[in-house]
Amino acid sequence: MTLSGYASEHPYRSVAGILLAVVLVVLATGILNVIFLMGNLVQLALEESLFAGIGIILLSRLDWWKRAGYTTGIRMADLPLSILPAAVALLSLGEGIRVTAPLAVLAFAGLTILVGFAEESVFRGLIFTTLLPTGTIRAVVISSFFFAAPHLLNIIGGIWNPAFAVVDSVTAFGIGITFAAIRLRTGSIWPLVGLHALFDFCSLIVLGGIDVKAQSAQSLFASIFFGVVFMVYGMFLLRKGNYTGQEKE
Repeated sequence: MTLSGYASEHPYRSVAGILLAVVLVVLATGILNVIFLMGNLVQLALEESLFAGIGIILLSRLDWWKRAGYTTGIRMADLPLSILPAAVALLSLGEGIRVTAPLAVLAFAGLTILVGFAEESVFRGLIFTTLLPTGTIRAVVISSFFFAAPHLLNIIGGIWNPAFAVVDSVTAFGIGITFAAIRLRTGSIWPLVGLHALFDFCSLIVLGGIDVKAQSAQSLFASIFFGVVFMVYGMFLLRKGNYTGQEKE
């Protein structure tokens, strides 16, 4: 049986295997950081490079580059779908930009593009595509949950404040629903890579890094609010039954 055939016949087992690889990468890079004191940003870069490698290898072995949306470009007619998430990402800049040094900005831009490619390859390219045969809404919800859950791992080592990690997971779940809906409506994963990179880039230059300390109640409420907005928006986009992103090769 081919790898693609196995994924089609056993979608949940296949997704469990991918998630196991994700958890192992996070744990392994965390241990390396403790031993060699690389720093959290270096750990993130290593972690995302490994995710990108997993995505490239599996998408190639499965021959899913087309099915995952990498062979479909960004069409002008689809750009309005990305206006709301892009606007929300840019809203965070209103909190003030801490990083302005050109080299640091370029480094953050490169890192967030890597993150966008790596995580979209894993969560929307592999996990979501694997789950699609089980039902569209089920695939959207389950893949969004698995996208949100790993954010809780940032509590380990004190990288994120626990309250923020929980709230951010709610926001990530909503973003996952919106991203999956855009993926289905456009048939392309590239808008998601760009939006993902934009969200992370804005966060990095506002926070000055990936460590997040205690947040105000107002900030936490705003994150939950936008998470709900993304859930509603994503489900609104899913109101139609036939999607470009469901076309088989």
